[in-house]
Amino acid sequence: MKYVYSFALLIFLSCQSPNDMKKQKDISKVEEVSLKNNFQIYIPKKNSFVDSLVNSISELRDLKISIEDLTKLNPNGIESFLDETLIKCDNLLNLKNKYLISRPEIRGRLKVLKINILKCKFNNNQNDIKNLNESLKKLFISYNILLERLEGLK
Repeated sequence: MKYVYSFALLIFLSCQSPNDMKKQKDISKVEEVSLKNNFQIYIPKKNSFVDSLVNSISELRDLKISIEDLTKLNPNGIESFLDETLIKCDNLLNLKNKYLISRPEIRGRLKVLKINILKCKFNNNQNDIKNLNESLKKLFISYNILLERLEGLK
């Protein structure tokens, strides 16, 4: 009988690891970062060169509307906005017959804009809100630079 108790005690002690007994569970709080809504985009003056250019090229107008929608986004539905914006940017990049859009400096800015949209999509898919905010900031900056470049072409 004495051996049975000793054997049971030995089994009980062997099941517990000394490291498990010393470890304290470290439960860190997940830092919640909300999506920022204070992004500023370039809005061309009424009847300016860029405004008339945006209104004359439907693909550019669609991209402008899509970017403006992103500034008013709902974090739960950002994926559909990003998809739409990517499609609009691709449509604009695929234009061949518009002289100003086919210029290398404008096409380059459109490609940078597309890369920033893709970064936003990646960060959104990873549920990385902090990097998504940073990517959105870069997206809007690249959009602003694109419109400023267009303004400089007149």
